[in-house]
Amino acid sequence: MNITINNTKLLFLYRLSIFKLFTFKTNNEELKTIVKALNIKKRKNRIKYVYEEAIKVINNYYYMDLCKFKDNKCIVQRKNKSNTINGCCRTCPILTDKGCPSFNLTCKLLYCKTALNNLKKLKMSDINILKCLSLTKRLILKTDFYSTKEEVIDDLYYGILLYGFRSFYREIKNKLKHH
Repeated sequence: MNITINNTKLLFLYRLSIFKLFTFKTNNEELKTIVKALNIKKRKNRIKYVYEEAIKVINNYYYMDLCKFKDNKCIVQRKNKSNTINGCCRTCPILTDKGCPSFNLTCKLLYCKTALNNLKKLKMSDINILKCLSLTKRLILKTDFYSTKEEVIDDLYYGILLYGFRSFYREIKNKLKHH
């Protein structure tokens, strides 16, 4: 059975298990990625697709290097003649000398005022594909800094309880690593 989607108002319903029996379609170009996500019936595959599409939206919105890195220093570090490198990311435990190995959605939405330089800041609520996720999963996304893409997808898949334990574990591990 087919269901045609013309807006995002009922997405909270379409995520329910009963709707796995249905196929969604739309004529609205803006909703095509959402419909594609809803038609992915395996939950982990859907989460991965939503995550990757959201990353594409962010990359297309911020089409340039906002931090304006030069010699591993962001615009703020160069302006302040700071001895530190790697901008805001310098505190990230997974950062390597080659840069960021992760495609973390949360980190991609974190930009300082100087980097944004009068651009409108993209918020999670501006990314329509994220409406395919529950409010709990969107809360996890808002706070899952400094994790690999795979860790974030696992956090979204297994839920808030595992996310809480994993966050606590990562925090302790990072504290021990820096002492």
